[in-house]
Amino acid sequence: MSAPLYINGVISGHTNMLFSIFGGFLFGFFLEATGFASGKNITDEFYFRNNRVIQMMVTAILTSTFWFLVFGSLGLIQIQNIWTPNLYLWPYIFGGLLFGVGMAMSGYCPGTSVAAIASGKKDAMVFGLGMLVGMAIFIFGFPFEKDFYVSSDLGQVYWHTLFGANTLVSFIITLAIGGFFMGFMQYIVSYVNKNRTESKEYSMQYLIGVLALIFVIVVTVLLKTLLPAS
Repeated sequence: MSAPLYINGVISGHTNMLFSIFGGFLFGFFLEATGFASGKNITDEFYFRNNRVIQMMVTAILTSTFWFLVFGSLGLIQIQNIWTPNLYLWPYIFGGLLFGVGMAMSGYCPGTSVAAIASGKKDAMVFGLGMLVGMAIFIFGFPFEKDFYVSSDLGQVYWHTLFGANTLVSFIITLAIGGFFMGFMQYIVSYVNKNRTESKEYSMQYLIGVLALIFVIVVTVLLKTLLPAS
């Protein structure tokens, strides 16, 4: 949140730390205020009872991506200097499945569990204890897991580098995928809850999302020779 100000010397390190603490407080406050510190709201997503989590996550991703582009275009941050981890394909798939199963069973992820613990929820405390045990198992068992942990290394992968284009292409593709995924999930939620009228409305949004995704991919390929690599 305050990184561009700190990097460009507008604020000091101490002020940046205060911004970080304040941002963390706001993060926890809004998690609680919007109901994401409740395990039920998160598990409802896995049972297709509502679409709140997907909507919130996709909106957050698109918002942060947009502001990264804005700050980058203004020269406040150097996007190419922002560190991103390498893509370890199979470890990421396995870790994602493991994380998803744990989230579906408990109704929490690490961030929401901390907010729930702060509000006194006992199930979140049990989850937090289990998370600490899992972290300990991973740390002490790392010598046995290391080979798999660093396997199938594909390096740093970005949408725009796949097409040899600039960072704007990453935002466009992310926007298309996010819109497609939100529309698709809302259609499933509406259908499962037998709200056929609403599902028909969202089926049109889903179709538009599919067409937008196809359009973006086609245009991106066509622009490959026109847009300079970042």
